[in-house]
Amino acid sequence: MRAQEQIDPLSADEVQQIRDNNIYPNVRVKLFLKFVQERIDALKQLADNANADHRMSQISDKLQEFTSLCDEMQDNMDSYDSNHADIRKALEAVEEASAKWPDVLHALPKEANNDYAVDTALNSAQTAHQDAQQLATEQDIFFKVHPKLRHKNGSGPD
Repeated sequence: MRAQEQIDPLSADEVQQIRDNNIYPNVRVKLFLKFVQERIDALKQLADNANADHRMSQISDKLQEFTSLCDEMQDNMDSYDSNHADIRKALEAVEEASAKWPDVLHALPKEANNDYAVDTALNSAQTAHQDAQQLATEQDIFFKVHPKLRHKNGSGPD
């Protein structure tokens, strides 16, 4: 029996954009944010369109993509932060956007087969928001103590 393969939620173009911006922490985190936001926008459209073909299947797919990308964005935020990259601009954008995601997720149609996926996505959304707030506070403190490191890229994830 073959193990279930995890599908990459990023298109080839999105993967290339992420790779091209590895040394630009704010740009890279904002790219992840853009891709997450595209998935949440697609979920909103699906929630509003009861006549969409294969609606519940599409919602399920977008929920998985959203959760995966949200988690990957958080991993990048943590990695850049641990390498003292100044990502405060990106964190501000993540804070603002992620505050709105639970409303969209709560508005999704209630189906027995998507409860777990919605709960997982909500957890990722809330964690992203909390992490962005916490990291922003920690970075403000760090860069007050180490002003020469402000606005530096640090080293980031591979």
